[in-house]
Amino acid sequence: MNGKQLYYGNIKARRNKKSNNKLADLYQESEAADNSLESPVIEEKRPRKKGHKGIFILIFLLLAIAGGCVWFFLSAESKTNELDALANNDVAPDEIYYSPLTGIETNNKAVLTQAATCIMIENSPDARPQSGLNEAGVIYEAIAEGGITRFLAIFQEAKPNYIGPVRSVRMTFAELAKPYQCSIAHVGGSDNALSLIRNNPEFRDIDQFFNSNYYWRIRSRYAPHNVYTRFSMLDELNNKKGYTSSSFNGFARTKPDTAPAVPDQKANKITINMSSNLYSPVYNYDANTNKYLRSYVQGGVHYSMYEDGTKVQNSPDVVIAMKVNSITRSGTPYADYVTTGSGDATIFQNGGVIAAHWSRENVNSELKFTDANGEEIKLNRGQTWISLYPSNKSVSWE
Repeated sequence: MNGKQLYYGNIKARRNKKSNNKLADLYQESEAADNSLESPVIEEKRPRKKGHKGIFILIFLLLAIAGGCVWFFLSAESKTNELDALANNDVAPDEIYYSPLTGIETNNKAVLTQAATCIMIENSPDARPQSGLNEAGVIYEAIAEGGITRFLAIFQEAKPNYIGPVRSVRMTFAELAKPYQCSIAHVGGSDNALSLIRNNPEFRDIDQFFNSNYYWRIRSRYAPHNVYTRFSMLDELNNKKGYTSSSFNGFARTKPDTAPAVPDQKANKITINMSSNLYSPVYNYDANTNKYLRSYVQGGVHYSMYEDGTKVQNSPDVVIAMKVNSITRSGTPYADYVTTGSGDATIFQNGGVIAAHWSRENVNSELKFTDANGEEIKLNRGQTWISLYPSNKSVSWE
C-alpha cells in the first residue's frame, strides 16, 4: 500500500467511527427523552378488547326486549278474548247449576242453597193486578175463605222489588211452605196457622205485625189490599234473623235442553173449576212460547203489574190441578185442605195432559207427582203453578 492509499484509508475510518458515535449519541438521547416523559402520553394506543361484562349486558337487553314483545302479544290476545266474551255475553263457568225451585240453569252455585221466601198474596178482585207473581218459582193456589182464593208465591233466585198485596196466612199454606225451609211473609193469619208458625223454630216467621219496617202501604189502594214489600227489604230482614240458606230437593225436572215431549192427548184450553167463575182460572196454551196464558172464567186476563204500572200476563211453564179434600179444624172458620197422604192430579205441559198421582208423607215431606207406573213425573223447567181444587169440583180441557 502506498502512502496515498494509507492516507485516504485513515480518513475513511475516522469518518465511519465519527458517524457511528453520532448514531450512538442520538440513540442515547432518544432513550433519555423516552424515560423522561409520562407513560400515558407516550403509551402506544392499542384497541381495547370487549370484556365479558359487555357481552352479558347485551344479552340481557336482548332477552328483555324479546320478553316484552311476548308479554305484549299475549296480553293483547287475552284482552281481545275478554272483549269478545263480553260482547257476546258469553260466560264460561267451570260448572253449570240448576235451581232446585225452578230447575232453571244458573252460573251461581249459591242459588242451590240460597234462602227461599214464601209470600202470601191476595187474590180478591180489589187486589188485582197483583205484583211479583210472574217472577215466583212455584205458586200454590187455594181457597182461603168465602170462595176467595189466595196464593203462596215461593221465591229463591228471583228477587222482585215490588210484591203484593201481602195478606194473612192460612193453615193450608203454612203446611205447604214447611218443606221449603222458607221465611213466610204475611200480615197476620188464622189462629191455627199463627199458633203453628209463631215461636216455632221449625218455621221462619216474618209477619208484618212484628216487622213493619220491611213492608209499606201503597196509596193507590185501600186497606187491607195495600200492603207491599220488596226483596231489598226482605233480604235485609232474613239476614238480620239469620235466615240465610234453605235446603230442599224441589220437583223432578226434565233434562236440560230436552225437546218438549209430544203429548198423547192435547189440551189447548184448561179450566180449573175450583170456586166461582170470578176465581176459577183458565189457561190457553201458547205453542210459540210453550207457556200457559192465565185468565179467569169471569174477570179477564190475569196480569202482574210492575211498580211503574207496566203489566204482563201471568204465563207459567207448567200447570197442575191437584184434587184435595177439605178439613174442618177446631177454632177456625177458614177453609183448610189436606195436603198430606195422596190423591189425583192432572199435569199440563207441552200442550198436553198427564194423568198423575200426588203424594206427601207428612208436612215435612216434599210433594211428589207420579204416573200410573209409580214413576216420578219430570216437570218442565220454569214456573210451576199448582191449583188445589176441592174434591167436589172439577178440571176440564179441550
